[in-house]
Amino acid sequence: MKLLKNNLTKIVIASLLFPSVLTLMGLIIRKKNANSLWQALGDLVVFIVAYLLNKGYFTQKVYWFNSKKIGKQLYTTLPAIVIIAFLNSAMLVATDFQVKLKVIMICLLVGLAEEYIFRGLLVGLFLKLLHNNALGAVTGSSIIFGLIHMMNLKSLPIGYVSAQVIFAAALGILFGTIYLKTRNLSIVIALHALRDMFPMFSNKMMAQAAQTTFSMASLYVTIVFLAIALVIAYVQLQNFEIKKEEA
Repeated sequence: MKLLKNNLTKIVIASLLFPSVLTLMGLIIRKKNANSLWQALGDLVVFIVAYLLNKGYFTQKVYWFNSKKIGKQLYTTLPAIVIIAFLNSAMLVATDFQVKLKVIMICLLVGLAEEYIFRGLLVGLFLKLLHNNALGAVTGSSIIFGLIHMMNLKSLPIGYVSAQVIFAAALGILFGTIYLKTRNLSIVIALHALRDMFPMFSNKMMAQAAQTTFSMASLYVTIVFLAIALVIAYVQLQNFEIKKEEA
């Protein structure tokens, strides 16, 4: 039983929640459409399972919202806002851009489930494992967040998925840093949803993305993005101290 109480064991179990629950949902529900409400249902189930397990097993304090020092929180969030705005800038030339309520709902549920597990739970567990090493906790949780995207190997080539893994890890580093410094999970849920939803507001953009093939140039770009995210995290966390009541 001591093994189950070990923080490393908890990290492994929390990391496996997403692939395990979504695989089970895939066996139950055969409809697989990235824009369908079935995906939203799957993410909702993942969140509920993680939430219930946290109550009785992980026992991590999750900071849902923080109304203090909003200006300082926005300043911490600024690099991620700029990067996400740049990544979504292609939408400015989309002729069929249309806000869709279903897309917003799906992306918010994806953001809720993923941020709750990978920031809300895993960052805290890594802090305990690494004795409050903030940068280590953010990096560790982000590596796992990136590796979870290896699930896409069943439908995409390894080169393309490799870029996805690195890109997700880089975003995870930005989001983890924001969560640690702001103690506000709502911010990273919103950023995650905004990153995902804007391309989905254009059918043409989604069609172009589906036809995108892997290139070494795209892999190099994601590696550069990862390096930038690490630098931002290092600068923002170098003098950051975890309070005992927050650890």
